[in-house]
Amino acid sequence: SFTTNPAFNPVSYVSTVVDTLNGQRGAIDAIGTMRLPNSGMTVAHPKITTNGTVAETAEEGAPSNTGIVSSYVNLDVVKMAGEQIYSVEVLERSDPDFFAAMVNNMQKAYNKATDAAVIAALTAGGTQATAVAATSAGIISYVSTETPAAYSATGELATRYIAGTSQWGLLMGATDTTGRPIYSAAQPYNAGGSATPSSLRGNVLGLDLYVDPNAVSTTIDESAFIVVPSSVAIYESPVLRLSTNVPVSGEIETSLYGYLACGVLVAGGVRRFNLT
Repeated sequence: SFTTNPAFNPVSYVSTVVDTLNGQRGAIDAIGTMRLPNSGMTVAHPKITTNGTVAETAEEGAPSNTGIVSSYVNLDVVKMAGEQIYSVEVLERSDPDFFAAMVNNMQKAYNKATDAAVIAALTAGGTQATAVAATSAGIISYVSTETPAAYSATGELATRYIAGTSQWGLLMGATDTTGRPIYSAAQPYNAGGSATPSSLRGNVLGLDLYVDPNAVSTTIDESAFIVVPSSVAIYESPVLRLSTNVPVSGEIETSLYGYLACGVLVAGGVRRFNLT
């Protein structure tokens, strides 16, 4: 038996590495990024804070004269970095490839950290919405109230609905008074949009839905954001990788890092979900 003959019972190892770290970047995908300038630790966005005016003017009358006032919205550049220290043996003798699995895991960690920073910026710089219930009716009220408010504040249309996983579940489970699904029906009748288990994208009452695992995971304050994309700025550098040897032990140290600057330019263009 294998009990008395363990030398004839080899362990079979598979090459697929299970990695449960979630590297999705819902908020960043929803808003989009711009290339970070090559120098400096601050990105300054010019913003008009007082508008000029135009009014009906009588013949030979003086035109309306209100000088515009402008200022800068400064976004701090921060470094997002992580490192791994590992032996030469695990680099050269591993199977499956340790280095490939390590870099993939670090990239997911970078994605998680940068997206969480954007969620924090939306929370800090956005406008708290009118309080609503954590129900389908509450979502309808949230959208119908806050999209006009975002338009009034920015002069542009809100097009994004960034939701945490609990809000995603709320949308998939929403039904009308007859029990029919509102967002996940196969043959919708007067559907309010689309939210399904098989996709992190969808539609909520005309807004593009992006499910974000880094947003609040319960349906509470800041578990969703209605966003005018131009009211938020995200600057990001390419992700860089640096490897050096540790002189004493001969180990290898690999750092993965990048630079990020993000912030809300117009507070009224980001409407933070507010639970009643």
